[in-house]
Amino acid sequence: MIDSADNVTHMLPVTGPMRLNFHTDQPDAARVFVADLNQDLLGDWIVTLSWDGKPQVRGGGRVTVVNDQEAGFKMIQKIAQKKEKSGYRLV
Repeated sequence: MIDSADNVTHMLPVTGPMRLNFHTDQPDAARVFVADLNQDLLGDWIVTLSWDGKPQVRGGGRVTVVNDQEAGFKMIQKIAQKKEKSGYRLV
């Protein structure tokens, strides 16, 4: 976007959805973990976590409302660090 005040190009703020997919290859079964950052229809930012894996363990999910997009980014960043330490890899 060109700023009309000084004719300099600025990056647009990222306001779109963000998704991170994690996968791990366990000897017994593969596991999948997904973290989404989206806005709902009312404009609230939400972080949705979902997981699935071993055949005998049921998948699940959780939705958390965050204050703003930046808080959602920070939450997903912490989740990504934790998952990578647990042996998951970003796909």
